[in-house]
Amino acid sequence: MKRVYRYISLCLLIIMGASSCEVTDFDHQENPNFLTPEGADPTYLLNEMQYLFQHYMSWMILNTDDVMRYEGMTDRYGDVVSSNIMDGSTSSEWDTYYEALNNARTIQELATEDSNYLFHSAMSRVLMGYLTVTMVDYVGEIPYSEAVETSEFPDPNVDEGEELYKFVLAEIEKAKSEFENAPRAVTSDLFYGGDRDKWISMANSLRLRMLVQSRLAIDELDISDLQGEINSLLSGELIDSNSEDFQFSYSNAIQPESRHPYFQRAYVSGFSQYMGNYFLNQLLNDKSVRDPRTRFYIYRQSDVDPFSGPPYLPCQDDPLVDFCYLGDHYWGYDHGENRTGRGDNLLRSVYGIYPGGGTFDQNQFIAAPNTTNNLGGAGILPILTNSYLKFLTAESALILGTTGDPAVLLEEAVRASLNKVVNFGNISSEYTPESEDIDTYVEDVLTRYSSASSNQEKLDVIMKEYYLAAFGNSIEAYNAYRRTGLPSDLQVPIDDDDPNFPRSFPYSELETQRNASLTQKQISEKVFWDTNPDGFIK
Repeated sequence: MKRVYRYISLCLLIIMGASSCEVTDFDHQENPNFLTPEGADPTYLLNEMQYLFQHYMSWMILNTDDVMRYEGMTDRYGDVVSSNIMDGSTSSEWDTYYEALNNARTIQELATEDSNYLFHSAMSRVLMGYLTVTMVDYVGEIPYSEAVETSEFPDPNVDEGEELYKFVLAEIEKAKSEFENAPRAVTSDLFYGGDRDKWISMANSLRLRMLVQSRLAIDELDISDLQGEINSLLSGELIDSNSEDFQFSYSNAIQPESRHPYFQRAYVSGFSQYMGNYFLNQLLNDKSVRDPRTRFYIYRQSDVDPFSGPPYLPCQDDPLVDFCYLGDHYWGYDHGENRTGRGDNLLRSVYGIYPGGGTFDQNQFIAAPNTTNNLGGAGILPILTNSYLKFLTAESALILGTTGDPAVLLEEAVRASLNKVVNFGNISSEYTPESEDIDTYVEDVLTRYSSASSNQEKLDVIMKEYYLAAFGNSIEAYNAYRRTGLPSDLQVPIDDDDPNFPRSFPYSELETQRNASLTQKQISEKVFWDTNPDGFIK
C-alpha cells in the first residue's frame, strides 16, 4: 500500500519548468540512458536531480512514518522494514539515489570545463551530500566511490559510513566556494530560486546537523574540537528564519502527478493507513492545552462513534491496548495493532492541511476525498527548517556546552514550528489558534523544561518538542530517537514488549542480487554514529 505514489521520470513540466525525460536502470550493462558529459545539458540534469532528491526523501519519510508512530504500525518491525523496503515495482529509493549520484558527477565534471555551471555544481554537491548522509543514516556502509561506474566496477564495494560523512563535510566546503564564485545562478532552482546566500546558509546548516548527529562518534570524523566547530558555525550564516527553510513545494496538478504523497494517500480514495494513536495523544492530551497544530496536522473525516459498530475499532475493552480511541472523533491505531480491514477507510482520521496540502479541520466531518476546501495536494516537504535547526542547537547547547541558552533556543524552536504550521495555507477560521493559545503552549513547555531535575530530563523535553515539530519528516525523529533514546515515552508495540527496533534499514534486496560485493544486513546493525547499546530503544 506504500506504492501508491509512483515514480515519474522528469516529464514533470509543471514542477520542473524543464523537459528532460532521462530514466536509468542500474544493472551491470552499459546503460544508454546514462548521459555522458558530451551529451548532457547541466540544467536538465539538475532539474532531474531536484526531482530525484525530493522523490528519495519523501519515500524515506513514508518508510519511517509508521516506525516512528506518526502513522499506526500495523505489523512488526521486521515486516515493515523488510529486505525489499527500498525496492519498488516501478522504481526504488535505492536506484533513485544512484541515478542522482550519476547526475551529480556529470554536472560537476561539466563545471570543471565551464564556470557558467558552478552554481549547478554547487547545488548538486549539497543535494547529493544530503542524500548520501541520509543513506548512511539509514543503511550504514554503501557503495559510493565505485558506484555507477559499471564498466570498471560491475560489483562496487562499500564505503564506510564515517568516511562518507567526512567526504560530505568536504563537499559542503567545495559547494560554498562554488556558490561564491559562480558567475550566475540557476534559473530553475526549485528550493531557493537561485539565492546563493540561502544556499550557503543551508550548506552550513547541513554541516551543523551532521556534527550534532554524529556527536557520539565524533572521533571517527577526525574532529578534535566539536564544540569549537559548532560555535564557529553558530557565529556564521545558518537557516535562522522560516523564510529560509529548506523545503520542496508540491503543486495540485494531477497530470503529471505532482501532489504531496500524503494527499495522494488520503484524499484520492479511502485512506488505507491509520494515524498513530501515540502521536494523536501527544497532540491532544500531553499538555495543559491542546497542541495548536492539531487541526492543521490532522483532519477528522467522521463524527461517527467508532464503537457504534460493526464494530469499526477492534480494540474496545482490550487490556493490551494503551489508547484505542482518544475521543472527540480522533480515530487512529496503537503502535503494533494488526487487526486491520475494518471498513473504516472513510471514517478514520487522516492527514490535514500541513504539510500534505489537505483540509484544515473545522469540524466538517466529511470524507477526505469529498472535501472541496483542501489545497489539492499543494503541500510541502519540510527537509531542514529553522525549527529543526533550533532544536539541534538546543541539544548541542545543553549536552556539548556550545553557544546559546538551551531554554531560549527551545522556545525559539517551538515558536518557529508553531508559527510555520498555523500560518500555512492562510486559513481564516474560528478554529485557528490565537496568539494566547500559542503562548500558553510555549509556557507549558518551558515550565516542564525548568522543572526537569537533570540534563537528561531537559533533553527529553527538547526531543519531545522536536518530535512533534517533525511531523512530515520522520527522518529527523528516527535519527534523534537512535541518538538520544528520546522521547522517553514513545509507545512500545502493544503485542511485543521486547521488539527488534530497526537500528538501520537493510540493503535493497534487488541490489544484493545484482552486486556480488553486497551481503544483506540485519536491521539490528547500527550505523557508525549510533554507539548506544543493544535494546536501547523499542
